[in-house]
Amino acid sequence: MTKALSTSSNSRPQQLLTRILEEPELVSIVQGLEAPVLSKLIDHIGLEDSGEIVALATTEQLKKIFDEDLWRSAKPGKDQTFDAERFSLWLQVMMEAGVEFAAQKLAELDEDLVTLAVCKHVLVINIDAMAERMSGNSRSDDDDLTDKALESCLYEEFAEYQIIAKDHLSWDSLIAVLVELDKNHHDFLMRMLDRCCYISTEYIDDNGGLFNVLNSEEMLESDVAADREDRREAEGYVAPSSAASFLNLARVTPTEELVASRAPDPITQSYFKSLDRAAKEAAKKGPTQALPQGAPSQKVVKFLQELREAEVLEAPAQHPLLAAGEPQAAHAEPLFKRAVLAVRDREPKAYMDRLRELSYLANVLISGCAYAGRAFRPLEAADAAVAVCNLGMERLLREAAGNRPGDPTVDDAADLLERQELVKLFQVGWSLLHRDVQMFTARTLQETLTRLAEGQRDAQKSKELTRMAATLKADVNAGKPCQSRGRLDGLGHVLDRQVILAVKALLSDYPFLPRAISGGSKETDKRDTRFIFTQQQIHAVQAFVQGIGAPAKKASTSAPPASPGDRSTGKDGRG
Repeated sequence: MTKALSTSSNSRPQQLLTRILEEPELVSIVQGLEAPVLSKLIDHIGLEDSGEIVALATTEQLKKIFDEDLWRSAKPGKDQTFDAERFSLWLQVMMEAGVEFAAQKLAELDEDLVTLAVCKHVLVINIDAMAERMSGNSRSDDDDLTDKALESCLYEEFAEYQIIAKDHLSWDSLIAVLVELDKNHHDFLMRMLDRCCYISTEYIDDNGGLFNVLNSEEMLESDVAADREDRREAEGYVAPSSAASFLNLARVTPTEELVASRAPDPITQSYFKSLDRAAKEAAKKGPTQALPQGAPSQKVVKFLQELREAEVLEAPAQHPLLAAGEPQAAHAEPLFKRAVLAVRDREPKAYMDRLRELSYLANVLISGCAYAGRAFRPLEAADAAVAVCNLGMERLLREAAGNRPGDPTVDDAADLLERQELVKLFQVGWSLLHRDVQMFTARTLQETLTRLAEGQRDAQKSKELTRMAATLKADVNAGKPCQSRGRLDGLGHVLDRQVILAVKALLSDYPFLPRAISGGSKETDKRDTRFIFTQQQIHAVQAFVQGIGAPAKKASTSAPPASPGDRSTGKDGRG
């Protein structure tokens, strides 16, 4: 009988690992897991302690895990780069299952990826070519430097190649696996060393060629990264650079131009073309077996449930657009959600198209935008995308209504969503957040600081306020008010700490409602409660910002924002 995993929130990873290793059908269960699930399991236990599980993983699982785990980005929107140290740790963990296993897995992985990883850790030179050049009559300073480097480094020889350590920490495991590759995968090793040699030769030829070595590695890394992005794009991911470009384009394009636009932007067009192309190629190949031969799918399902109970995986949640289905909660939902549900009942194909578009927009936020100083979580990103779409939908409905009295109905909104892609709604809403929240906040704060500086008796404080106001003005003129966010802590001598935190929230990459405006306690600070859904909430934000620095500091915090479920934007929302 299968033991249940502990449901305690403080279950130790080592206990979980012990329990998993006791599973009699462990091989089929591990190989039946989707790669992201297996990756989360390894991350929860700790890679260093997951050798037994890694040894059971298939090559296809490892390829997908490496696409995620071996690449790091400094922040959302920045291109991800290869993490050589993380690869070294993976290699050491795979070696726990035996050097033969590690070598076999490397030989089955993408050759460009393995070459990149090896180049990060070693230099490779052609012994004969180097000896011939250095035996000439005229020796250069480069040759002397090379001699010294060769004398002081760890090295190993394979055929005509000499492998020189860049990183001593990874040397033993790397050489052991290269020896095994030479034994059982000689052609693979020679091709890889030949490419590494080409890269390393630039360093030796050009002396002090650290720049050239890095430049050559970056060319190979760029190729590997591009292939990786193609694979991930076929699975629905959005490259950080593409996501950042999409969001920035919506920021800098005037709202009125976005409202009037008819064709999707090039980034979105390219994404969906790639997705459709991948789907067609997959259809041509025919259905693939999701689980290995004879794998007990029910066992896998039960195992996943146990992982959720152990809090390794999140409990399955409803899609953000489906979560509004309860009649008693319908009035509390944004008009956008209710309209999408109406489209589901009226036009199923349009509904599926809207879900597909929402998935794209959520991935854009995950890859290209930070939220509260970190990356978005998946469901959080979907809720955030819904909020931005709701803002854009309000604007388009106002445009369509013209001078017609009354607030838009669910039917009005559903009619719009049947024919209108969500990308346009999102772009309009994103433009409004940038213009009416971020830019408005920065401009108003700049004016406030200028006024406070003029009334400041302390000359030093007045100078500091004037400098901060000038910085805000420069960032506003550059269209990048977020850049001022990190400098706001210096205003502690004139502004309340809660006010500074509120302004930071409004100047974030993804601006959100601070507790000073939302009235949010930690109990009410749930997934979507601090996202800006409506024009009325934007007016509440603007009222708060205009009250900063006023004699009655807290006067501006008394007006609560409209809830996401308010059906209309009111008269102010039409201004």
